[in-house]
Amino acid sequence: MKPTIKDIAERANVSTATVSRVLSKKKSSYRPETAEKIRAIAKELGYTKNIAAAELAAKSSKLIAVILNNTQTNFSNEIIDAIQETTDKAGYQMFILYAGNHNARLLNQAISVALERHVAGILLLATSLDEQAATTLREANVPCRLVSIYDQTNPRYAAFKFISSNNERIGYLAASYLIDHGHQRIGLAGIDHSCTGQQRLAGYQKALAKHGLPFDPALVQYGDYSYGPQQSILKAYQDLQIDAVITASDMVAVGIIKEAHLLGIEVPADLSLVSIDGTFLCDITVPTITSVTQNFYQMGLVAATSLLEDHESQFIPVQVTERASVQKI
Repeated sequence: MKPTIKDIAERANVSTATVSRVLSKKKSSYRPETAEKIRAIAKELGYTKNIAAAELAAKSSKLIAVILNNTQTNFSNEIIDAIQETTDKAGYQMFILYAGNHNARLLNQAISVALERHVAGILLLATSLDEQAATTLREANVPCRLVSIYDQTNPRYAAFKFISSNNERIGYLAASYLIDHGHQRIGLAGIDHSCTGQQRLAGYQKALAKHGLPFDPALVQYGDYSYGPQQSILKAYQDLQIDAVITASDMVAVGIIKEAHLLGIEVPADLSLVSIDGTFLCDITVPTITSVTQNFYQMGLVAATSLLEDHESQFIPVQVTERASVQKI
């Protein structure tokens, strides 16, 4: 079995990014003694031929790695389509690496694989960074962008440019729309404890405060944005007298509509519903689902272009798309 950069990194007790920079003879902040140690280990492991290949690849790479968090929802399809089309037009090849569902081990493994391929750039799609991943990416000095995720308050994310919807605005628009239609007991269902979930929660709370409505923590039901676990959400809400609910994704909304049917609850006559995402699912349910719609194709296009042309961070505009799941009261 041929030795890899990861083998050398483990032996030298450094990151794979440091090994990659040393073997590619990139000038950086590593110490001379570190470089000497890495080269010695590479030679000992028989990595000489790999070094030559790495130097060649580093000068001519046309590969873009997309590292995808395996979320249990359908929002990423349009983003990936746009990235593929944009990179293809620019003469690059895209390949996808799965990082599990907020799995630090799989994320760092995916980053290592990408760096071993000497990619021209990395797009991290809905991927939460742990300290190890952030450090490796910073040290690698490879262009990268966070896509559909950001955290301007967290130093771990501060070094990375992002392309995303503004999640606080999403939460604010969803709650404001329901309040403007007469609703006051509004649930927020299916968000997680990640920066994305907490940003949407902050927007929801901001809308309540603006309209003089109290925030009740019991109205926030956590989940993972997926269809399956959400099918008991309405049971949790039964004694809380809610008249509307915001769902963290279209998949959660579909699950709640099914549960409402089983419980004899009519949407929107008994319960209004606004979903976050606005994918095709909103148009094929009964009733169709009013949504805060994200432009995922535009997000993918801008992300790929930003990576290739070194543009700044950017929020992609969102809008409310009215359908049939909200009743004015």
